[in-house]
Order: sequence, then C-alpha cells, then structure tokens
Amino acid sequence: MVMYYRFTKIFRSLRRKRAIGLGLLLAIMGVSIVGNSVTFFVFERLDDRDVTIFDSFWYSIVSITTIGYGDFSAQSLGARLGTILFIVIAGLTTFAATAGILVDWIMEFQYRERSGMGTIHTKDHLLIINFPSETRVREMVEEYRQDSQHQHDDIVILTDQTESLPVGLPDVFFVRGSPLEEQSYHRSNIEQAKQAIVLSTRYDDPNSDSVVASIVTIIEHLNPKTRIVAECLSEKHTVLFAGAKNVSVVNTLKLSNNLLVQEAQDPGVSLLTQAVTSNRIDGTLACTRVEDSSASTLIYLEAATKLLYKEINLIGVIRDGNVHCNFGNLTLTQNDSLVYISSDRLTWESLRPILVQPEDPAQRP
Repeated sequence: MVMYYRFTKIFRSLRRKRAIGLGLLLAIMGVSIVGNSVTFFVFERLDDRDVTIFDSFWYSIVSITTIGYGDFSAQSLGARLGTILFIVIAGLTTFAATAGILVDWIMEFQYRERSGMGTIHTKDHLLIINFPSETRVREMVEEYRQDSQHQHDDIVILTDQTESLPVGLPDVFFVRGSPLEEQSYHRSNIEQAKQAIVLSTRYDDPNSDSVVASIVTIIEHLNPKTRIVAECLSEKHTVLFAGAKNVSVVNTLKLSNNLLVQEAQDPGVSLLTQAVTSNRIDGTLACTRVEDSSASTLIYLEAATKLLYKEINLIGVIRDGNVHCNFGNLTLTQNDSLVYISSDRLTWESLRPILVQPEDPAQRP
C-alpha cells in the first residue's frame, strides 16, 4: 500500500509537468501492457494451448482500460500475480493519470481558444483588428462571407478590447492581445494572412487614427504581402498613411456624411448605394486592374459600351490615385483600375477578350 501511494504521488507530480510526464506515463503503460501480456501468455498457455500472444495483448488492453469484456481472465497463479502487478498497481494508475493529462489539455485548449490566449494555425485568412462593437464586427464577418470567393475563408479577430469573443460564428478565431505588440501578430499567424481590415478603436476616440496608422506600419513590417484596408475617421488624418504601400484607406465618417447629404438631395441614392456595396444582392461594386497594354488604343467610352453589352456597368476608372467618372478621351492604360457593377467579380483575363477584339484572319497578309 505504501508503494502504491508513492506511485500515486510521483504520477501527480508528473501530471503537472505534462510534456515529460505524458511521455513517461505512456512508456510505463506500454511496459505494463507488454509485461502483463507476456506473463498471461506464459502461465495461461501451460493449461490452455489455444491461448495466443494476441489474446494476451487483448486481455491486457481491455483490462488496463477497465473495459473488461470477460472473454479472457487470469486462471493461473502466475497470470493473476502478473495482472495485480502490471495492471492493478502500475497500469490502472498510469492510465488514469494519462487520461487526466489529456482531459486537462483539452479543457485548457478550449479555454485558451475562448479567451484568445492561444496561437492560430491557419493560412490565407482575413485578419480583423480592433473590436469597436460586437454588432459591427458580426455584420462585417457575415458580409465578407456572402461572397462566394471568401465564404470558406478563416477569419481571425485580434483585439484587447474584449476578454472573450461573443460573435460565435464558425471558423472565426480570437486572439486577445495588444494590436501594437509584435507577439500578438505572430499568434495571429500574420505570416500567412492574406488580408487585414484595421477598424477604428472607437468613434469617439481622438487617437483612433494614429493607432490604426501604427497598426498598418506593424503589419507591413511583419508581412508586406498582406493587403490592408484601414479605417480612418478623419479625412485630415489620411496623411498618416502616406508612407504605406499596400493599404487602402476608407474614410468611414466622410462616406457616411456624403451619403446622408446625397439622400437628402436625391432620395433613393442610399438604396442603390446599399445594394451595390453589399455581397448579399446580385450586382455589386467590383474593381479589376488592367494588367497589360494590349488595348491601349481603346477609349473608355468604347470600353464602357462593350462591357454594357455583357451586363457589366463601368462607372469609373482609377489612375495614379485619381478617380475618373467622366471618361472623355481617356484611353485604356496598363495599371488602371476599372470600377464596375456586375453580378460577379471578374479578373482581367475574363475582361480582356471583351475589350480587345480578336484579329480578323481575313485581314492578315
């Protein structure tokens, strides 16, 4: 009995040192199974020649796991002593301790996941930084998932503004940490992130834009390939993002104010704006970059006509950061961004055949 309590004390100590303890416990459990199997086989086979080594291992495994089907049992004195030594004293203790460690690991993993203290192991994910409100973040996640190209993307929310993630949506992970600390981004697997949306801290926070700009700098330093969309509350603070290379700045309040004024002047504008900026409705705003100069002689008025026949409504062109809605004699140029309304987001490869007419074989020399 004293030896049994010593074993138990040792196992409790090993349980606290999980990694080393689990390995040692599994080794002892393996020795217990092998030892009992050999003992059972040697002594039981003296009376029953039908007993095989596989029967012995089966008996040992169902005994150490406390299942005990009863199809085999120790009849000889040697086999019974072996069962007491290898199964009752050593085996059951190590099995219980091992099960306890595994249960602890599972519970701790679930707790760390809920509390955002774990490390995310996903890739090509969307990283949402800051948590101004549950409603807003939930709507953004649901809107992002409405697009067929992103409906299965994992989403990671990084913030220190909440202690647990209340969103409760599938494939949405939570990392609790400061968005201004490098370690938080490594736990969010920024090295594999495809996109990042940096939200304001709060609408009433005068330092929000400077914090967002600092976050953008950190992300570009850790992974320059991550495409960033940053929310800027004040149009005057857009200069804070001047040095960023792979970021799109959205002046949320400016857009909201403009839309309110437009709706007051022209009722119905807000309904159309909501429709073309939502993935939930067929026909949404999209943007495609011109990747070659094969159609450099084509003016945009002609391009808009060709696209319209395919139910693609070209509404603007972005060139060198300037927006052109009146095309005039503007011609298609490489690196231009075409902004259009369509039921699908199209690549340049799919738009190019529409805009560039194939050469007529009859005109070849």
